[in-house]
Amino acid sequence: MRHADPTVPTPASREFPVRDATSGGPLAAAWQTVASFPAVCFILALLNDIAYWRTANLQWQNFAEWLLFAGLVVGGVVLVVEVVGLLFRRRLRPQGFGWLHALGLLVVLGLGFVNSLVHARDGWTAVVPQGLALSVAMVIVMMITGWLGHASGRRRTEKVLSHG
Repeated sequence: MRHADPTVPTPASREFPVRDATSGGPLAAAWQTVASFPAVCFILALLNDIAYWRTANLQWQNFAEWLLFAGLVVGGVVLVVEVVGLLFRRRLRPQGFGWLHALGLLVVLGLGFVNSLVHARDGWTAVVPQGLALSVAMVIVMMITGWLGHASGRRRTEKVLSHG
């Protein structure tokens, strides 16, 4: 009679590695590209705000408005996917870090929405000083949120690799 190897995870065990968009392969690469798109848009919006502050060329403000809009739309999709993943795949994220990351995304999107409203004003006051300050705050919160997401993913990967 053959006995099951206790070192190999089974579907019934709590540590069975589950494949998702963050666990490797082409789907993970595509998801990482989509998930990083809002961060790129928001960082570029900050750089456009700085360029507008230094040159007063109105086109920089227009670029920043479009970048904020694109970042908000894709960021909303990323947030929805993140929350659905946390609700239905609890074992993929360590306790706390996944929800802190989602909360950070929500804060960034909230700041981005307010920043978008500020940028909708006319002329110099659309960017200087409130728009620029909001863009800086968004990038700082994004850095913290990105670190939480990285720490969360690293811990999940270590957990799966140590048991598989």
